[in-house]
Amino acid sequence: MRLKTKKTKRSSGYRNNIFFIVMTVMLIFFVVNLFVSWRKNLMINNEIDTLQVEIADLEKQNFELTGLIQYFNSQAFIEEKARVDLGLKKEDEKMVIVADSYKEQFKAEKMVLDKQKEDVTLNNPQKWYRYFFN
Repeated sequence: MRLKTKKTKRSSGYRNNIFFIVMTVMLIFFVVNLFVSWRKNLMINNEIDTLQVEIADLEKQNFELTGLIQYFNSQAFIEEKARVDLGLKKEDEKMVIVADSYKEQFKAEKMVLDKQKEDVTLNNPQKWYRYFFN
């Protein structure tokens, strides 16, 4: 009889070990599956946030383009294009044409004035550096 009890204890211990291994494998499977699901959920939420930012940018661009279309359809734009591109004017308006030579002279004078303003704001070491290296 003792032999039968020993075999029963061994077989029940063997069954407990198998049960423990099977439960451990199932637990690992569920934990891995949970981690994979959590990771996918995180990636989807990040993509949703990115798309919401992109939607906000596109709505802003859409608003700006709508304003631009309204301006292009306005009378002010039509008048501006007629004046600039076609050289037209209103009946009571006087037109002044500035020659290109005056524009170049104005640019040259402006550059001289800008350089003088720069020289006033520079301290002495900066002026020496500019003298030697520029």
